[in-house]
Amino acid sequence: MQIILGLFALIIVVTLLAAKFEAISHQKKMHILKLTALLFALLWLYEASVDHSDERVRELYNAFRQGKTIVCEEQEVTQEHFYFETGTESFVSTEEKGPLSGLIYPASECEIKSE
Repeated sequence: MQIILGLFALIIVVTLLAAKFEAISHQKKMHILKLTALLFALLWLYEASVDHSDERVRELYNAFRQGKTIVCEEQEVTQEHFYFETGTESFVSTEEKGPLSGLIYPASECEIKSE
């Protein structure tokens, strides 16, 4: 988010300096500022969405590490049969043979089992 704010501030400063030295007209300056504000708003919404998703996965991971049961596609996921892969943010089966062999559940599709 700091990068977005920095770029936003840089564009405003450059636009204001260019307008001060009359390199661009007042009308063009307003168009640039409106587009910059729109871009900033869209990037801010995207960041908020990603932060919400990350927080949800973090809550699932913490619950899993505390020994709570996670439900993914009607399958109960526990530390006994699964581990959490942080790189892909998914629950991966530890069994090499058996009914759980090869199962991988993305954390985004899972819920904490309500008790």
